[in-house]
Order: sequence, then structure tokens, then C-alpha cells
Amino acid sequence: MNLLGRRIQPLLELMRKEDKVPPERFTAVGFNGVTCVEIGGPEPGVGCAGRGLIVGIKYLGEVLELEGFDLVLFDVPADIVCGGLASVIKEGYAESALIVTTDEFTSLYAANNLCRGFASLGARVGGLLYNKATERGRRYVESFSKKVGLPVLGSVPFSEEIKRADRSRKSLIELNPSSEASSHFFSLARSVYRNTFSVTPNWIPIEELEGIFEA
Repeated sequence: MNLLGRRIQPLLELMRKEDKVPPERFTAVGFNGVTCVEIGGPEPGVGCAGRGLIVGIKYLGEVLELEGFDLVLFDVPADIVCGGLASVIKEGYAESALIVTTDEFTSLYAANNLCRGFASLGARVGGLLYNKATERGRRYVESFSKKVGLPVLGSVPFSEEIKRADRSRKSLIELNPSSEASSHFFSLARSVYRNTFSVTPNWIPIEELEGIFEA
């Protein structure tokens, strides 16, 4: 939403009313020419979010020329591992996955579960993105990255600037492109766009994950 500064109607809401939704009804061009789509999901407590993602992403592949974009990113919640996340890789919609994590135990626990899921699928992962980065917590993420065999492609610092941009419904780069925090986003974008690393990751037992924080 921050790329647009407003909410757009989710694709799945439109598809519940009509079978063939034209692209102009669910796409919008935001800051710096980025085309945005909100897939959405089922009503809370009703239906399967994973199944909804499968339907939405499949439809995007049918009606949009995805190969014509410079880069296509599917932002999939990590807790939807039942079908949505798997379908993006299994059906060939994405070349590889990127795992976003913080240095907190619960976040690395979720990242480890994702690695386990990708390993069972034989799916490829391009690396880790370290969010809310701090110098103190970096060692936990770097230790985890070595154990699962994934590089840390870049980091986004813990920053009040990002929170202010979010409250303004704008991306930080649009609001303040010359800020220190924005420079991290530029660096991360270059790293992701140029990255050619892609492997099926390892995963570690819970005891080994706990050991990262005890060292």
C-alpha cells in the first residue's frame, strides 16, 4: 500500500463476484512505476489462505505478461506454508525464494521451518534478508545463515524513519531518498536484483537453533 499511498481492492474479492477480472481492475501503478497487485485472501476464519494464494497467483500468470516485467516479487506470509508458499515454487512462478527474518528467536524459528519446507520440496532459495537489523543481533542471523547454507543478501536497519514513512503511507525512498536508512534499501535492492545464488537450503534441529542464542 505504501507504494500507492492507498488501498486497492484485492483480486480475490473481485474474483468472488466475477470469473474473469481484467487486469486494469486489480492492478495499479505506484511510486517509480511499480505495478502493484493485492491478492487478498478469504474472510477471516473462513476458507484456506494457502488455497486463495494458489488461485490468485495462477490467475496472475494467466492474464498478465509476467515475463515482461523487470522483476516480479511475490510477498507471501511465512505462516502460509500449506499451499500458497509452496505453489509459488512448485508451479514455477518464481525462480527462487528469499527469506525475510529478524534476529529474534521466533523469527529465526519461522525461517528455519521455511528452510525445512523448501528442503522437502527441493525448492531453491536465494538468501536471507535481515530486517530490523542491529549490530548486537547480527551475529545470530549470521550464525543461522552459515548453518542453513544461505547468504545474508542485505539488511534493513531498525529505524524510526521507516515507521514515519509507514504512517505517511509512503515508501521511505519516496519520502526521504537521501536518508541513511534509504541507502540500505538501495543497497539491498541492488543485491537482490544482481543475485544469482540459489540452492536448496539446509535446516537445523530446534536444539541447534537454541544453541545460537546460548553461544
